[in-house]
Amino acid sequence: MPASTFLPTFSVCVCTRDNPDGLRQTLQSIFESTMPPHEILVSDDSSNYETRQMMRESYAAIPYLEGPRRSQAANRNRLVRAATGSHVLFLDDRTLLGTTFLQQMAERFADDYIHRAQVEDVVAPLILTGMVLQRGRRSRPRKTTFLGYPSQEYRCGERLLAVELPSAVFPRELFEHAGFDEALANGYDVTELTDRAVYAYAHRIELMPSAVNLHADADGDEARPSPEREAARLYVTLRRYWHGQHRPVKAAACLAAGLGHCLAVQVLHAGGPGGARFWPTATMLHRLLRSHAADDDTSLARHARI
Repeated sequence: MPASTFLPTFSVCVCTRDNPDGLRQTLQSIFESTMPPHEILVSDDSSNYETRQMMRESYAAIPYLEGPRRSQAANRNRLVRAATGSHVLFLDDRTLLGTTFLQQMAERFADDYIHRAQVEDVVAPLILTGMVLQRGRRSRPRKTTFLGYPSQEYRCGERLLAVELPSAVFPRELFEHAGFDEALANGYDVTELTDRAVYAYAHRIELMPSAVNLHADADGDEARPSPEREAARLYVTLRRYWHGQHRPVKAAACLAAGLGHCLAVQVLHAGGPGGARFWPTATMLHRLLRSHAADDDTSLARHARI
C-alpha cells in the first residue's frame, strides 16, 4: 500500500463483567467516535446472563464472546485472538472513548508509516498511549522506581516503558509474539507486556497528550496491596533488570532490597505477626520465578534464594 494512502484499522476490544449499564455507555461512546473503528469486540466475564441478553437484543451486530472467567488478562487475550484490525485498543465497561481519540491515533500512525517508508534504516514499530481522565485529572504513564513502584514522572525525551492501558493502542502483530501474562496480578500484566515489547521486540512507546479517554475510578480491591500484587511487582521488575537490561547484579540487588522492604513494611504495620504475613509474598514470587523459568533463556529462579 502506498505510504500516502495508509490508514490503520482499529479493533476496539471491550472487556466486561457484571456491568451492562456501563458497557452500554462504553459502546455508545465508541459509536460517537469521529473515526469509526474497523470492528468492536466484546468479551463477557459476567457471572449472570444480563449482559448476554442485552447484547443479543440491542447490539446483535457486535461480535460477542464468552469470556474465560479467569482474569482480565485472560479476557484481553481472548479478544486479541479474535481481532482482525491492524491495531488494537483495549477498553472496559468503565471507560468512555474520547470522540476524536481514534482519529488522532490514526493520523499519528499514518505519519509514522510514511516516515518508516521513506527512511532506509529499519524503524521500530510504534505503540501509542494517550492520557486518561479520572477524578477530573489527567493521568499519564508513570516511570517505576528501583523497586518497581510506578510513582515517578518521565523526563522530557526519556524513553517510555509504560502506557495507560485504557488509552493505549498496540500493533496487533505484537500479539503474535507476546500476550498478557495471566499469572500476574491485574496491572502488572500490562507492565510485563510493555517491557517485553520494548526490550525483546524493539517497539517504541510514544505519548499523545491530546488523546484522552475517560475512565471511572478503579475498585479499591484492585489497587490495595496484596501478596499477589507485591509478588507480581517484584517479578516484573526483576525480569526487566535481568532479561530486558541484562544487568544481573541490579536484579540481585533489587531482589534483596525488595524482599527486605516487603518484610519491613509488614513488621512496621503489624508488628511481630507481620513476618508471617510476608511469607505469602515470598512464596508467590518464588512460584512466579519457577513457573516462568522455562520461558527464559537464563533462569531468574535459579538465582533466587527465597
